[in-house]
Amino acid sequence: MTSSTPSADDAIGAALVQDWKKAISINTAILKSDKADIDAYCRLGFAYLKSGQFLAAKRTYQKVLGLDQYNQIATKNLKKLASLKKKDIEDIFCTALSPMIFLEEPGKTKIVECVHVAPSNVLSTLSAGQEITLKVKPHGVDVRQNNTYIAALPDDISFKLGRMIAGGNTYQAIIKSVDKKSVKVLLRELTRGKKFAKQPSFTSTTSYVSFAKTTRENPDMTPTGEDGDTEESPAEDSGEM
Repeated sequence: MTSSTPSADDAIGAALVQDWKKAISINTAILKSDKADIDAYCRLGFAYLKSGQFLAAKRTYQKVLGLDQYNQIATKNLKKLASLKKKDIEDIFCTALSPMIFLEEPGKTKIVECVHVAPSNVLSTLSAGQEITLKVKPHGVDVRQNNTYIAALPDDISFKLGRMIAGGNTYQAIIKSVDKKSVKVLLRELTRGKKFAKQPSFTSTTSYVSFAKTTRENPDMTPTGEDGDTEESPAEDSGEM
């Protein structure tokens, strides 16, 4: 009895654990059954990109544009591929994570479990150690990868960090862990503004987990600069699945 064709969930699962060889195999199998599956092509292109097979990635994204000339994922990644140089390959794809990246410092770091996470096809493009950005919104703080919404910080910490960022503090945010339904990030205070010069950003280094669901309705997943974002004038990440 022959096995059934692998599913999109199987492909996303492989990407979440960064098994790019398996991800390539699964998405290739899916495309044998449906040669017009744009999502599978995007996942395949990203798997090629992450495994350093840039020519294969380029050809795959070109196939995406052949099916959908306005596809933002393919357009963005082709631009990235065009700008890559040989010396960038090791830095972007092959450097092992330093254990120091998750070093916790009293008052300066905190591990936070995010809320309102994006769908698994977005989360599958993330990996531990990846630096992301914090986007202060009128009623909270979003976690984003380039222009793509990933999740939001819980209301309590959003309120505190929002004030501190407005007061001149700067922070680094790094993916601590990710699976199909959750994201944890390490927040690290980099600098303090004059207003909070003597105030630590965090009271402890223990992980922050919200005790109750926040009241924030329908997080704004609109890329910065498009309708719905009024603070200032990100399209999907370089490998949305």
